[in-house]
Order: sequence, then structure tokens, then C-alpha cells
Amino acid sequence: MSLALPSLEIAPPKPLVEQLLVLRRHWWLVLGCTIAVPLFAAMVLLALPVNYRATGVVLYDPASTRLPGTAAPGGAENILDQDTVIASQGAIIASLPAAGEIVGQLNLLQAPAFNKLARGRVFPFSLLGARAKPSATALAEEVQRRLSISVAPGSRVISVSFVAPSPRLAADAANLAMRLYLDHERDVSFKSLTDAQDWLEAHSAIVQKQLDDTEIALAKARAQAGVVQGAQGTLTTETASRLAASLVEARASLAMARARLDAATQAGGDAAAANAAIAPNLLPLRKQQADLAAQEKSLASEYGKDYPPLVTARAQLAAVTSQIDAEAAREMEAARAEVAADQAQVATLQSALDQARAQSQTEDEEAAPVRALAERAAAGRDMLRAITLQAGQLAQDASLIRPDARILSAAAPPAHPVSRHVPLVLCASLVLGLCLGVLLAGLREALDTSVRSGEALRGEFGLICHALLPETVNPAEAALVAPFSLYAEQLRALRTGLGLGEGGCKILAVTAARPEEGKTTLCIALARALAVAGMNILAIDGDIRQPSFNKIFNKAGAPGLADHLSGQALLETCLTRDSLTTLEILPAGTRNRDTLNLLLSPALPALLASLRGRYDLILLDAPPAFALAEGRVLARLADAALLCIRWGHTPRHVVRGAMTLLHEAGAVIAGAVLTRVDPKVHGRSGHADAEFYAPRYGRYFSK
Repeated sequence: MSLALPSLEIAPPKPLVEQLLVLRRHWWLVLGCTIAVPLFAAMVLLALPVNYRATGVVLYDPASTRLPGTAAPGGAENILDQDTVIASQGAIIASLPAAGEIVGQLNLLQAPAFNKLARGRVFPFSLLGARAKPSATALAEEVQRRLSISVAPGSRVISVSFVAPSPRLAADAANLAMRLYLDHERDVSFKSLTDAQDWLEAHSAIVQKQLDDTEIALAKARAQAGVVQGAQGTLTTETASRLAASLVEARASLAMARARLDAATQAGGDAAAANAAIAPNLLPLRKQQADLAAQEKSLASEYGKDYPPLVTARAQLAAVTSQIDAEAAREMEAARAEVAADQAQVATLQSALDQARAQSQTEDEEAAPVRALAERAAAGRDMLRAITLQAGQLAQDASLIRPDARILSAAAPPAHPVSRHVPLVLCASLVLGLCLGVLLAGLREALDTSVRSGEALRGEFGLICHALLPETVNPAEAALVAPFSLYAEQLRALRTGLGLGEGGCKILAVTAARPEEGKTTLCIALARALAVAGMNILAIDGDIRQPSFNKIFNKAGAPGLADHLSGQALLETCLTRDSLTTLEILPAGTRNRDTLNLLLSPALPALLASLRGRYDLILLDAPPAFALAEGRVLARLADAALLCIRWGHTPRHVVRGAMTLLHEAGAVIAGAVLTRVDPKVHGRSGHADAEFYAPRYGRYFSK
């Protein structure tokens, strides 16, 4: 016989709603994490020691003068920008050697905050033995961790801070760090100055030695070359210079004489122009000649040629003209003589100059080593003079040396401890605890593979969930003791869902995927509830390996199903009646070697066929179907099988495996029942069937 089960489609919940339902189901986990994490954070804050931060300010102001023997200005300082240089100064302040110096000068070895040996141990930690003494490096690293350096971008101001358990210690450590830095800078500057002075002294000695050697070699070279040194050079060079100057003057004089002579010669028939070029002193005579000529012309135009004044004028004109010609002839001869003399002087000077130059060239070739030595000696003297001046300047600056930094503001003991941001930490821990709770709730929900609602059975397995039986005391008698309880109501819902007593299903196998699912108590409770309702019910204990009816009905050792199937007892002898109801019971009987084979024999189907007409309903308590074959056999022989699933316990893959085995065995699964439900937990789950356990329905159910 098969039951036609309707196909129910459940609309999937919205993702947000489902997530909220998950948080509702695990509210205790979310609340616990939300409270525990801030509580732990508060305990940690209370356990942390109170610290004070003292801060001082240093200004880095390096000198721009470059000392001899140091890097040139085009080196590292021009390549690195200012921020990098300032950052390097901060690294010097917080260096490990400086931290070690702070440990020694402030005697931090005796401070409990830095040395664990100085702290007292409480019981039972005092029994663990002596602690290892911290090394100097470890203490220095602890000081270095507490020392912080900050630099304002684009400035040379360095803030030095130190954190310590006491305000005075914090201020002393910060000030000591700044003083150590200034001492370091002063030492570096002094060492640079000392190195420069040493370098100048050594270099001065080397230059002096080289200059002495050069002077000696120069004297020897001059003696060997026979070079006579003048005021401006060698004697031959000075002679050649004087000859060249004289030659220039002679050539200028010759050029002037030739110019006058050429002017007189080129004048031709113009006697006046020739005389003016040669003898400028004849100009008065020329003027007198012109006046007499004008007078003669005037008289000749008015009077006859024998006119006495005219004759006199002509005689005077002839005398002046003769005087001019004689004087011009003498000047011409003098000009020619002057030109000849200048030519002779130029030739003489040129010859002497050529000889002097030849001799100078010869002397230059012979005196080349002498000049080189002379130039080297001059360069050496210049260098020695410069070194002497620079050494004197360094000696003057030695008394004015200062570090490249200075303290702008000393660290003062702070009045308030370092803020631990308690409100912010607590708020952050509250949010973290809430997030952790939500995460753990989601993780718990994801790892929980059990079935917790009828919706899951319908949606994932296609099974109708006929009832959700709550966990109760003595469930086999719960419906009899409290007929109006929720447990009894769920049994009635199960009867209604299966349609029991309506003539459809006559044999119902109650099985489960694995043991401890509550199938036996469900079978007995359902049978008793139906018997109380007036139905003729037979309950058969089909779990021969682990019979449960014997303990509940106190039938241990009584004959039962196995004895009847083996032919050792009659059916009437094996049947017994429940002491509380009209329910008839067929125990499992005596177990022997062939008992399991009897369940697979034709005798069992024949027995069920003979009992079908005598009872309104036969309930078979079948073994777990997932592991035992006889459970699947009994489910197949029944008209329908009811699968018991323990709420929140049975994994889904086990349920799926049991269903597969029952289907393969030919059994008809009429639905499922969730057993041993926790009412409080399921009531907060948010599932649709959790409505049964809501407080608003409490007055409908009584014990």
C-alpha cells in the first residue's frame, strides 16, 4: 500500500531575514561575546601599568663651513633632502648606544619597569625559581622602545619623548637623551676640527718638503744651464725686449721721414706744396712772395713795365723766390739724409733683434727644465701660504666650536599619565565582541548539520514533518499523565497527519536513522494514545537485538515475536496487555542464533497478514534503518514507515542515507517526526513551527 504525499513548496526566506534568524537562534553566543570581549579589554586596561610621557624639543642647526679633509659640498648633504638628514639625526638620538648610556646613567637596572628581577613575585610564581638576569642589550632595547622621535615635516625641530612609570624618570630620560645627542654632535665637530688640523699639518710638512726639494733642484738647473736671471726674466730676454721697442720707434721715425719726402716728391711742379711738405718754416717767405706777386700784378695793370715801383716790386719778388728755392733744396737734402739714416738704424736694430731672439730661443730650449722648476716652486709657495692661512683660521675657530644642534625646550615632568583611550578601546572592543559573536553564530550555524525544523525536512528531504515532540520526563506515559500537554498535542497532530484510524494505513513501522532517536518511546506513546482513544492497537517490538519493550513493560524473559516465529510459542502466549491501557504488546522474545533469519523468513509476512484483520493499527518498533537490515525489512513489510529524527542531533547526511536505504528496500516513508525537541531553544529559533512553543500558547497546554 502506498500513500500519496502532497508536494509542498516552501518559499526560501530572504537572506537578511535568514541572517537575523540565525542571530536570534544563537543570541546567547552573540551576547556572551559582546560582553566577554569588552570585559577582557577592561581587565587588560586595569592590568596595564600607568605610564607618563615627557617631551623635549631640539633644533638641528648645522654649520655650513666645510673643513679641510672632509667631503666637498657637492656630496651627500646636497644629495639627501632635509627631511632625510633630520630623520638621520633622530636615528642618532634613539640609537642603541645612546639607549645603553641612558640605562647606565639613570641606573635603570634597579627599576622594576625595566628589570623584571626587581619586581616581586607572588605565590605560586615564586616557586618557579629565579629569573634570568636581563642583558645590557635587552635593557637598552627596552629603553629604545620607550624612546620616540618625531620631526615636523619641512622643519629642523626634533621632538624627543620618553615613556616611563614615573613623571620624573620620564623627564630625566628625555633630557638625558637630548644631552647625549648634543655631546655626540660636539664630539663629532671637535673630531672633525682635529682631523682637519692634523691633515693641514701633515699636508703642510709635505708641501714644505716638496718646496725645499724644488728650490734646490732649481738652483742646480740654473747653474748647469748658465742662465742669468734678470728682473723680469733672463738677461737675453730683457735685451730682446728693449731691441724690439727701439726697432718699433726707428720704424716709426723712418715712416714719418718717408712720408714727408714722398709728399714733396709727389707735389711735382707745385713748388709751394713741395716746400710746405719739406720745410714748414718757409711759410712766412711764401706769404711774403704771394704779397709781392699781388703787388706786381696790381702795378703792372696800372702802369708801364718801366715804372720804378713796379721794377722794385719785381726785384724784391725775384729775391724772395731765390731765397725760397735755396732753402727748399737744403731741406730736401736733409730729408733724404734723414730717411737714409733711419733706414740704416732699422736695419741695425733688426739684425740685433734677430740675433737676440735666436740666442733667447737657444737659451729657452736649454732653460725649459729651469722654468718648470721655477713654476713648481711658485705653486708650492702659493699652496704653503694658503695652508698656513687656513691653519691659522682653524686655530682661531677652535675656541668657538659648538654642536650642530641646541635644546629649545627641556622636558618637564608631565602632570598627567599617557591616555590609554579607555572609552575608545571599550567601544572598539564592544564592536569587536559583537562582530565576533556574529561570526561565531554564523560559524556555529554553518557547522551545525543537524535538522532543527520541519521546514528543513520539507525543503531538503521532501518529507512531511508531522510533529515536533518536546523533550519530557517519562515520555512513554507523558500523554496519559498530562493529556492536555504539548507532548500529547503533538501525538494527536501525528495521528491526524498520518490519518491513523481512518482505514488507510493498518501497519506502521516506526524507525530511525540511528539509535537514541526516541523511536521506541514514540511508538509506545503513540500506541497508548490511540488505545486510550478507543482503537484496538498492537505494538510489536521488532528490535530483537536491542529489545526495549522488556524494560518499559517489565517483560524480560517473556516469550515474544522470536519465539512465535521459531514455533516455540503460540501467538496467544506471546501477546500481553499494557497495565495502563488496552494496548496489546508483542515483545521481542528470546534471542538465539537463528533469530535474525526468522525476520527474513516467510513466517513474518504471514504473521502480519493474520494480525491485520484483528487490530485497527499495528505499530512496529523497527531497528535503526541506517545500520541494520531487519529494520529495512520491517519497514518494507509495513504499509508505511515513520522516520524518527532527533532534533538538533542527527546529521543530515545520516538522515539522507537512511532515506536512501529505505527507498531502496521498497519502504514507503509516510513522513518524519522530530523528537526530543528543546522547547526553549526552538521557541527562539524563528522557524515557522517554533510558534507551537511560543509563550502565547502556554494557556492552551497544561500538565
